[in-house]
Amino acid sequence: MSEHQVLRDECLQALLDYVRQAQGTCELLGNIEGSCVSVDRLLAILAHTQAEDEILKSYMVLRQRLFDVLIGAELHDGGSSRATSNPTIAK
Repeated sequence: MSEHQVLRDECLQALLDYVRQAQGTCELLGNIEGSCVSVDRLLAILAHTQAEDEILKSYMVLRQRLFDVLIGAELHDGGSSRATSNPTIAK
């Protein structure tokens, strides 16, 4: 498997992990009833959102690495293959 493929798979997995964590955060926030929330509940929500932020950072790092690999490959190939095959990118 190429570096590009490995990074793509890792990036997709990180995105799925982030979506799963974000859904959990939304569920925690959506399950709050009334305006009075216990300290334990608030701490649980805080911990969950902090974990969500870390997972998002991991996804963004992997996405940037994947982008860097693609740009590096494009520069290595001279940039001619994609520039002519997808004119919308040049805009």
